[in-house]
Amino acid sequence: MSKKDEELSLEEQVERIRKKRQRFGQYDSLRKYLDVAFLVLAAIGLIVYFSSDEHKILGLGIIGIGMILKIVELFIRFVL
Repeated sequence: MSKKDEELSLEEQVERIRKKRQRFGQYDSLRKYLDVAFLVLAAIGLIVYFSSDEHKILGLGIIGIGMILKIVELFIRFVL
């Protein structure tokens, strides 16, 4: 194998890595929004849960919705 062939194969490898990173990069903004929504819902849910005895189920529901968003974000991160 000549030196020029080795350089081309190295360039091809670098190009594959770039394409793979671009594929993951297209979901970064969506993942950030889902992560922020999770944090906000978790904080609101904790405030509702501990602020009154009458709304404990509502607080748990809000936290549950936040957890579902976090699961969706993890799915996007590891599967797509």
